[in-house]
Amino acid sequence: MAVPALVGQVHTHLQEVRNDPSKDLNHKLLEQIDRLVTESIEESWRDTLLNQLSDLLNTLQQDPTPLTNLINVLILPMQFDFRRVLAIRPPVDLTAGLSYSVVPITLTTLSLLEKAMYRKSDIDIVAGKTDVVAALIILWLCTPETAVAVRAHDVIVGLLLAGEGENTMSDSGIMDEGLIWRRIMRDRDIYGSIFSICSLSTAGQEWPLSRREKTVSQARLLDMLLKIDSNPVRTSQIPEIEQRFGVKTGGLLQFAAIYMVDYQDDVLMHMTLIEFYSNYLDTGHTFALQFLRSNGLHTRSMAYYLEPEKQDSLDLTYLYGSSAKYTSVYCAMFPQDLLSSPIADHILSRVTQAVENRYHTRLGQRQRIEHDLSVLMSLPRIMLIPRAQASSPLFLIPVKPASPEAFATLAHVLHGSHGSEPEEQAAARTLYYLEMEKFPDFWECVVAAADTVALKESALSALSLIGAIITANWSPLPDTDSASSTSFKLPSERELADKCHAESLPQSGIEAIMTQPALGIVIPYLMRPAQSFGSLVGGGRGDVESAVYKIATAKHDVLTQLHQRLKQWVNTRGEGQDVVAAVGRRVAQGPMGGSSEVGGRVGTMEL
Repeated sequence: MAVPALVGQVHTHLQEVRNDPSKDLNHKLLEQIDRLVTESIEESWRDTLLNQLSDLLNTLQQDPTPLTNLINVLILPMQFDFRRVLAIRPPVDLTAGLSYSVVPITLTTLSLLEKAMYRKSDIDIVAGKTDVVAALIILWLCTPETAVAVRAHDVIVGLLLAGEGENTMSDSGIMDEGLIWRRIMRDRDIYGSIFSICSLSTAGQEWPLSRREKTVSQARLLDMLLKIDSNPVRTSQIPEIEQRFGVKTGGLLQFAAIYMVDYQDDVLMHMTLIEFYSNYLDTGHTFALQFLRSNGLHTRSMAYYLEPEKQDSLDLTYLYGSSAKYTSVYCAMFPQDLLSSPIADHILSRVTQAVENRYHTRLGQRQRIEHDLSVLMSLPRIMLIPRAQASSPLFLIPVKPASPEAFATLAHVLHGSHGSEPEEQAAARTLYYLEMEKFPDFWECVVAAADTVALKESALSALSLIGAIITANWSPLPDTDSASSTSFKLPSERELADKCHAESLPQSGIEAIMTQPALGIVIPYLMRPAQSFGSLVGGGRGDVESAVYKIATAKHDVLTQLHQRLKQWVNTRGEGQDVVAAVGRRVAQGPMGGSSEVGGRVGTMEL
């Protein structure tokens, strides 16, 4: 059926329903036009249908979903802007649409309002509609429908971020962030409604929300603050309102982060609050760390990880992981601050104790080791280099028995991050050789795990560890002791070589792999054919779901990495082309090919 003819039928049908409200909507007809209407529809027909739909929704006495679906299709093209939304006749009552309890109508109203995001002048028009903005804020914070709250959140954030001004100072000394910012942050009723809705002190008073419902509103506010963090939310806007809700200095951020949540009596909201602090810190903004630290939130958030013995056992069950995450984010995002802070030793001591308890005693088994390893991986690598008689928590992680999380941690630390500071890359190299010295059977254990098909996750993680060393980002150590303003420092190249009882040590990951003992253990393993245990795992060589094939594929990926790095390394040496050729032939044979004889020969070659 041609589109114009179909549009005519829909037009007639909508008119019939308008004249006789008892007439059912023709769902099949409306679904047809949903599928066929494209941007090629004549604009006059688009406007005609939207006008009809706007008029019909005012009197409709049945499920409006077929009509709202059609509206969403008609307004989809980018050229259908907010000016055309305002031109719909009869005019769309945006305030009523946002206040409706009918979800399809509310979502469609949000779609219409979303059209204002793409032009600053349209955002300013929305900012001038006080009732619309007020209804939008109330809808976002109060609706019981999660889908509606998410869309309202997106619309508000979109309007605010698109409506940011030129960041110029106004005559009053307040940052000019645009009209929509001023409408939300400096309109007494709208700004006050955010505080009132989210404050537990107003439960059952101004807004018909229970305490539980208010905690949902609080979580929504915290989530949005991460998206719109800027001067207006960090600073006081209307002191009278802020002080009424306990804020002595500051604005919306201070209210939400410090005063809004009853964290002492609501452990779930306390967990939400710590998650907010973690995410705020994860922005990397210096202001975030200063804000959290100056208000005592930094220390409080880490306490459940650093001092678990002082915490209530029930609280610890919920908050240990969140506290560990906060600690990890701090260490990863602000390493220089950490290294110069007295808390560095406390964190290192706690990680050491936690890892030892998890792996070497029966203590602390209630908490998951992943939290402790996450903190360990976030530490600057220089902190993991042993000092004096102290050991390193890294050396408490066993390579036997096989453990996926242990191999993943070792891979992360020993690899050295892309784009990290040379000091970090040098520390990764140092830790690798100290690890080899501490565990002479390191590579035997890793290869044994990689070759154990029955423990698929451990095997895959062991392969990732091999790949991490092959592709390691390492830097050389200084020739003399490195100067450091902290107690953490790198050894000199000579010191490291002496500790490892060697004249000199390979400088790169590929060179380390091509040096004994790794050369005689890792290379033969990578070169030999994959195991075939089809009857054990319920699949043959071509069964991509089988553990055999997944491990073989991962092993081949690591072999490919070896081949690529070998070519680069050999090109700088001018020798070793026979080794590169042998590895290249094995790569060409695919995941399930290969010969154990070739692997043995390569493993005994001297480069």
